[in-house]
Amino acid sequence: MRGLMRNEHHSRMSAAERQNQLLEVAMTLFSRRGFKGTTTKEIAAAAGVAEAVIFQHFPSKEALYSAVLELHLEASDEPRWVAEISDYMERNDDEGVFRSFVRRILHNYRSDPMIERVVLFAALEGHEQGVARLHKQFSPVFERLIAYVTRRQREGALLDCNPHAILIALGGAAHQYGLIKQIIRGPMPDLDDEEMAQSFTRILLRGVQTPEAPENSRGKRKAKK
Repeated sequence: MRGLMRNEHHSRMSAAERQNQLLEVAMTLFSRRGFKGTTTKEIAAAAGVAEAVIFQHFPSKEALYSAVLELHLEASDEPRWVAEISDYMERNDDEGVFRSFVRRILHNYRSDPMIERVVLFAALEGHEQGVARLHKQFSPVFERLIAYVTRRQREGALLDCNPHAILIALGGAAHQYGLIKQIIRGPMPDLDDEEMAQSFTRILLRGVQTPEAPENSRGKRKAKK
């Protein structure tokens, strides 16, 4: 009886409801198996519909995949975050900029780990459509960050090195933590995102050694007697 009621509910779905259902089911499967490892037949079975129903709403698996990315990436609060980090940039608040950058990465992993899995699969599979969609959304912000770091280097506020290295070092730590915590689910304390963002930012800006560290621990050789 429960299965019958479920099928009746499926049959009463509007076109918009059906489309949203297919997107959510597809998202779950794409996040588990990637684009190549997921078939439209499997998506249809998980949604409780015939495979032909998928193609009534999406012309191809590629179109369905693209719609999944659009749904989850466009639903983020990107404009609010861009406004926040832009404010830090205008005030030359390096710590605020970097902390906001890390906080955003950690927030994405915690709030929507499935889209992070889809992104990872896209990179591993070499799925050009998925990678291109991500570049379209995130490249403008990353370019602004690079421009900010470069300007602050000219002003003498930041270390004179490749600006990409600075952001990769900071973003890499955040992505690694998010990957272990939310995707791999390895042994990791459940630390607050704000605490981790502050810690990663402090490490990048100040290092891990204290000013009182012994000289030999800072790479200096002891003088020979």
